[in-house]
Amino acid sequence: MLLVSWSTLFAAAVHAGTVWMDNGDRITGTILSLDNGILLVNTPYGGDVRLQFKHVKTLQSDKDLVIRDKTIEHDYYAKLLRADSGKVVVDGVERSPDGQADVKTDVALASLDSMTRPRRLWGETSVSGKFDLSLNQKTASVNSQDFAADFSLDARRGLWRNILSAAWHRSKDGDDTGTDNYGGDYTLDRFLTDKAFWQGRLRYKRDYVEEVSRQSAYGTGPGYQFWDDELGAFSLSALVGRIEYGYSDGGNEGFYAVGTRWNYARYLSGKQFTVYTMGEVYRALGAAGYGINGEIGLRYNVNSTLSLYVKYARDQVSGSRESMNESTYGTGVGLTW
Repeated sequence: MLLVSWSTLFAAAVHAGTVWMDNGDRITGTILSLDNGILLVNTPYGGDVRLQFKHVKTLQSDKDLVIRDKTIEHDYYAKLLRADSGKVVVDGVERSPDGQADVKTDVALASLDSMTRPRRLWGETSVSGKFDLSLNQKTASVNSQDFAADFSLDARRGLWRNILSAAWHRSKDGDDTGTDNYGGDYTLDRFLTDKAFWQGRLRYKRDYVEEVSRQSAYGTGPGYQFWDDELGAFSLSALVGRIEYGYSDGGNEGFYAVGTRWNYARYLSGKQFTVYTMGEVYRALGAAGYGINGEIGLRYNVNSTLSLYVKYARDQVSGSRESMNESTYGTGVGLTW
């Protein structure tokens, strides 16, 4: 039994990625990315470890990586094999404007610009989520309170991607309520190729302070995933659908509209920081109404689970019977899984 256990551990070590440092240290784990001189390695004993790539002696990967050199003339889809100090063997396919060819050659580490694990949509199953919480309270001649919570869940199965999000925000200054709303959004993407997808979307928001007290929207249309890897993601979609507003006096109106949605995230310094923006703009068909709903933020990732964030969000409605221009600044703590 003991022999079997040791054999299992040895086999896992053989197939794991390994990084040899110039001070003699050896890091074993899964190589996730190289970006701006930071090599990110996920280890079973310490989580994500960030290494200065200039101190890497050589390395090897357990799986194929997308590897780009500094000339940006070509890249590789290949495994990395251990080589002499300052080099690595690239074993796989070299891709260039002239086509692609099998390659197995030494490459200087100093010539490499980035590497990422390829995102495999076909047959992929994954679930990830995020919960952000902001609590601020001030005690003075007039007490003020500000509470906000945001939740999102991303579930993928094969060619389908489900994204569910919900948010709640309430603020008070003394007896006056400045903000009191909640809402949710559900998006379903069906990938047609590894980049193109068809999207369906539902959105609802309830507000107890603004004249525009209810917003609901649904739409469908094509989208395109420009990239989605260990360095970030960017997608755009164009939707046609219907927008409906409810007002605090009980009135309501609705119209058909066209819109554009975006979702962008960029990881920096080995995922230490995340810059992101997401949202949509839409315009009514046959009317003057338009709207903007989105946010932009910066996240500092303390570790793979805990983060600190600052963000700015805007929800604007114009050209309808009542208008709204709501801006929210927030900072707080986030949990990811």
